[in-house]
Amino acid sequence: MNEDIQAYIYEHIPIVEKNQFTIERDEAPYIRVKAHLADHVNHRKTAFGGSISTSLILCSWASVRSILKARGIDDGGIVIQTQRVDFSKPVTGDFSARVVPLREETVNRFIAMLEKFGKGRLKVEARVTQGSDTASLAHFIGEFVVIRES
Repeated sequence: MNEDIQAYIYEHIPIVEKNQFTIERDEAPYIRVKAHLADHVNHRKTAFGGSISTSLILCSWASVRSILKARGIDDGGIVIQTQRVDFSKPVTGDFSARVVPLREETVNRFIAMLEKFGKGRLKVEARVTQGSDTASLAHFIGEFVVIRES
């Protein structure tokens, strides 16, 4: 995947740039979303829950897109069907959202359904961590639906 994912997202989802999220490649095909606390701080001097939730949805959506692109699928419309975010501890510093790697058999089953029926569902799990700490401060589970457009 040669495109610059941050430029693509900034162009197609302008709120991401306005909210100062940084989009990076993580372990292929996953995308990481980073944010500075100062850009997302609330009245308690912790990260705003909406910003945390947005970062989790964004890294998950972008990772689904990256999975599709890696498989040569360019015509899949991606929408989130359901989501749940659990906040375990306040985020008090710069934070990152990243997807928990999916099992290859799960991805293969998703791609097979997409190719056979023109649509498929993929459940994605992601977590927010702070700084260099690996402890999860927020946990996301979302189901994304992809519909082939051609």
